[in-house]
Amino acid sequence: MSVDHARPIYVAILGTDALLAARPVDAVQLSRACQSAGFDLVVPVSWGEEIIATYVGERLAARGASTVVVSACPLVNRQVMSTPMAAPLLQTVPPPIATARYLRAALDRREVHITYVGACPGAASPEIDVHCLPDVLFTRLVEAGIDASRQPRHLDGQVPADRARYASSPGGLPDANWLMARAEMRLVQAAPVTADVVAQLHRHEALVIDLAASCRCVCAHDRAAAVRLEPPRSTKPVVGNVHVVVTTEPEPVPEERVPESGVVAPEADNRRARFAENGLSAGEADLIPPPAHILSRAVEPW
Repeated sequence: MSVDHARPIYVAILGTDALLAARPVDAVQLSRACQSAGFDLVVPVSWGEEIIATYVGERLAARGASTVVVSACPLVNRQVMSTPMAAPLLQTVPPPIATARYLRAALDRREVHITYVGACPGAASPEIDVHCLPDVLFTRLVEAGIDASRQPRHLDGQVPADRARYASSPGGLPDANWLMARAEMRLVQAAPVTADVVAQLHRHEALVIDLAASCRCVCAHDRAAAVRLEPPRSTKPVVGNVHVVVTTEPEPVPEERVPESGVVAPEADNRRARFAENGLSAGEADLIPPPAHILSRAVEPW
């Protein structure tokens, strides 16, 4: 069977908060429901977190032992700007952006339409085509007659997206044990106002200071519950060897590709119609509200 390379690949990135909000529906059931709504591929945001954590670990191992604050969250960045600290800041893009960049790089030469489901304010970017809250997706699925709770808990011979972690923890920071093995640094949680005190108390150690929980990072909201939903930690990397830039410099957004004939193939039209019919097109889905509203509505959606 021939593959139509003219039509876009519709991808859904499920945020950790979306998987938590979907309970008792599990990740496989939610993935199947999304596929029934017209998505070709459903992946976890942990792919981007793996890329970020690996980058951070390699960067810290290369620079040598010193205390550093690591941030992959706009909420953390905002707090850091208002609370100056002596410790240096290592900043990366948020996990949704890292995941989107990985997908576009891995699916090179194909048009990719990316929907991020989750409340992370970092997903409000041109690199994400549609950004919606979990309850918006759940509502769209119900309106389309798709009951996620009745979906099978297997994928009928398909290879599921690997949700295991190797280097990361929810939110994108390295796992404490992996970080110690890779860079010989200890991971310590703190708040912006206490970061310098923590650094001073542990001045004889090399620390990575994690501010995510204290700054109410959505992706790291309930790490313990998130880990319980995931498979056992992997003993090897789970994402492919694809170069992805995770620094805070903007990544160029690919232009929409049109077939040489200038006419979209009928299959592409059918896919777009099905996608729009289920309320999941860029013009139909509700965009994420401004950051002020995110803090009041989405940080504690459960």
